[in-house]
Amino acid sequence: MASKKKKIKPGQIRITPSDNRLMDSAPYVNTVTHLPNWFKRIAKGPGSIRRCAGTVDLLSAGVTLPMWTNLRFRPNERGEWEHSSDDFGPSAGIGMIQHFPFNSTGKCPVTDVRKIESGQYPKVVNPWRIETAPGWSTLLLPLLWEPNENYDVLPAIIHTDFYHLMNIVLNIKTDSAFQIKFNTPIAQLIPFKRDSDFGEIIFEDESNFKYVSTRGFGLGHLAPGTGTSVLYRAETTRVDVELKNNKKNKRFSKEG
Repeated sequence: MASKKKKIKPGQIRITPSDNRLMDSAPYVNTVTHLPNWFKRIAKGPGSIRRCAGTVDLLSAGVTLPMWTNLRFRPNERGEWEHSSDDFGPSAGIGMIQHFPFNSTGKCPVTDVRKIESGQYPKVVNPWRIETAPGWSTLLLPLLWEPNENYDVLPAIIHTDFYHLMNIVLNIKTDSAFQIKFNTPIAQLIPFKRDSDFGEIIFEDESNFKYVSTRGFGLGHLAPGTGTSVLYRAETTRVDVELKNNKKNKRFSKEG
């Protein structure tokens, strides 16, 4: 008898392979201690992106999805993209590729970067199933700091608490044959909670600008100086802990 499926907790993501051999190129959690090698090779001098908290936070967010096989693409004389792959077998679907035709978008901004403008959009069928807790979706992004001259991965948001198939759609920019090698990082997956109430912009008067013009949002005006990243981290941690404690206190008061 199959065991009862465990519930997914908020802040977790469950990834299930169609074939256990996929574990040789398993997705992995991004953290500040597991940053890309190209980033770690950059010097830490003044002005370095190694000191940029915004860059570090992006690179350490969510999960990296590596390519699970070798994919090969080449254009034919009709301006269509032919493909081949290394596959574990039809039942596993590891190298399965479908296509969205050009007329699924027609001419639009993403076709302006193409050399074969009317080519299809290859849909690389993902053999992993992606699940998140109720109320959580997943933002699929290309590796923005690792652009590829041959293709872009098109971004999307998938409600992975209900729909667990997250395919990779390519916008091919080249007119030459190319390959995406096994284990190449292909996409960044960032789970997020959907119940945020954002939907409104509040415009302030210019008199408020001095309070937010540099750093120290919520602290009043602070002139630029040394230790910016330290203060940034410290304040972020303080606010997050305060919100978490407030949430706990509200729950306890309701239960009491």
